Amino acid sequence: MRRVADLVDQILALDPGHRDIAAFSTPGAAARAARALHGARRVLIVTGFTVEPDMPETDGPPGAAVLGRALRRLGARVTYVTDTINVPLVEAALKTLDEPSDVVVYPGEADGARRLLAAERPTHLVAIERPGRNRVGDYLNMRGESVAAWNAPIDELFVVATALRPATIGIGDGGNEIGMGKVRTRLARLDALRARIATVVPVDHLVVAGVSNWGGYGIVAALGRLTGLDLLHTPEIERRLIEACVAAGACDGVTRRREPTVDGLAAETHAAVVDLLRLASRSGIMGTGTLRRGTRS
Repeated sequence: MRRVADLVDQILALDPGHRDIAAFSTPGAAARAARALHGARRVLIVTGFTVEPDMPETDGPPGAAVLGRALRRLGARVTYVTDTINVPLVEAALKTLDEPSDVVVYPGEADGARRLLAAERPTHLVAIERPGRNRVGDYLNMRGESVAAWNAPIDELFVVATALRPATIGIGDGGNEIGMGKVRTRLARLDALRARIATVVPVDHLVVAGVSNWGGYGIVAALGRLTGLDLLHTPEIERRLIEACVAAGACDGVTRRREPTVDGLAAETHAAVVDLLRLASRSGIMGTGTLRRGTRS
């Protein structure tokens, strides 16, 4: 049996939060999402997760901004969709990248979703680290607590979009984010908490990563491999993205502290992941040898 290793997959499979992401991730997901986004014309990117009142987290907006910049460089028109509290974070991330600040505030009602989709006519709809409703219609964090009061039901865009058929992509790291409905059965097998928090909102292409920002960067690395272009930002810009989001009011979603960390990891760690993903995008996919039954590898 021939095994094939995508280095981007291996980096995204790092699991610093011990969330068993290998149990609900799929090899090649970033590459498939990149192929789906290659040639995109009009893209809506949804992001922003508020973990406590007035405390939006640092995971999500940087990944959204970097992915949006890459898609815009490839010719797409990109609009960012979030709720009011996350607007400063998204705008700070875009400013750090010298990108246009095309941000739409969407409160989450069904009629508004239809109007926004009709006005924007997206060919692609992307969510990165944005809560999705569970089977009883609530929005829960990784602790099993409701965050519905602080997060507008923007996942309605993905529910309504099924009739209009833009390609949908979801990026997450825990199971409660838009898109994880695609692997809800696998999540439910992990434990009772995961079964309760898991969203029912699916997507066409799901990318799971140890940190959601990394999932966005992984798609950009895969787009770079696909196009031959260097579309990723630098480690230094990664540090500045995190710092800019904190200055705009963000906190770490794990520690709840307003400091330049994401999911309990220092900015230096995230900068190193960006560097590794750039190397992976240049290295391609490697065969890792042949295994035969009854032999040692």
